[in-house]
Amino acid sequence: MEHYFWHILEEIATRDGMNTAQLITRLYHESIDAGHDLGNFTSFLRVCALRYQALQLTGDIPTQHGVPIATLDAEGILARESRPKRNQMH
Repeated sequence: MEHYFWHILEEIATRDGMNTAQLITRLYHESIDAGHDLGNFTSFLRVCALRYQALQLTGDIPTQHGVPIATLDAEGILARESRPKRNQMH
């Protein structure tokens, strides 16, 4: 994977007191538990990194790295993501 994506994954891991290998292992096991097809796991990791950044842009994930990801309301974030967006062009 490109250096840029590794940097983002490292940032995510650090926020929750893990190293990058621990984060990747955790994501792998969570993916298996969710029944995802892991045929292209590196692509899944890229998507995770980009979603993390997108959620920072919307304010759902604080940009302050001292706030652990594990302390956030994941269910609330997912619920807000699934709501139809207003002002979208059709």
